[in-house]
Amino acid sequence: MRKFTPPPRGDDPRLPKIAEALRILAAVAAEDSDYAKLQNGRGFSKPDSTKGHALAQLRPGVVISNPSTYAEVIKMATRYRRQASKIAQGNLL
Repeated sequence: MRKFTPPPRGDDPRLPKIAEALRILAAVAAEDSDYAKLQNGRGFSKPDSTKGHALAQLRPGVVISNPSTYAEVIKMATRYRRQASKIAQGNLL
């Protein structure tokens, strides 16, 4: 049986940070369709690829409810924020 995770409350101060981190991971995951099989400078690194894709699919409520997941999402998003910024700038041109 699956555990029910209620949606995050709108007044949780971590919510904007989590939403931004998940957007970063989703952008990088979208560029990593080959799961780092090719060295093309796009997407996650080979050791981060599987975990990065899994974290990018999480919902904010799941991230807020688990402190270790929250830490992993923030840590990985921090690592890939520059790449996500370049992706976003490329979409604007």
